[in-house]
Amino acid sequence: MTSDNTMSSEPSGGVRETVDRVAQSAHEAIDRAASTAAPALEQLQSAATNAAQTMQDKASAFGEMEEIWLESARTCVREHPLATVAVALAAGMLISRLSH
Repeated sequence: MTSDNTMSSEPSGGVRETVDRVAQSAHEAIDRAASTAAPALEQLQSAATNAAQTMQDKASAFGEMEEIWLESARTCVREHPLATVAVALAAGMLISRLSH
């Protein structure tokens, strides 16, 4: 029992078609945005992966360099123990004078 003055719960054919067209347009816009964003996200992920690998390679290289320097210092101390002590003593005195 509906009268002409009350609204029915069913939208009219014209309104339904308009809603369907708007919904279809929204779906198409979302699909276009998703297809545009996917390559950009893949490119960003690739760049992040490359950066992480580069950082890992640099850290590994620094670790190797540290080992080389430590071994070089050990060799120098073994070969020239008195000179090493003299240099360490002179460096300590210099740092002491500069800090006062």
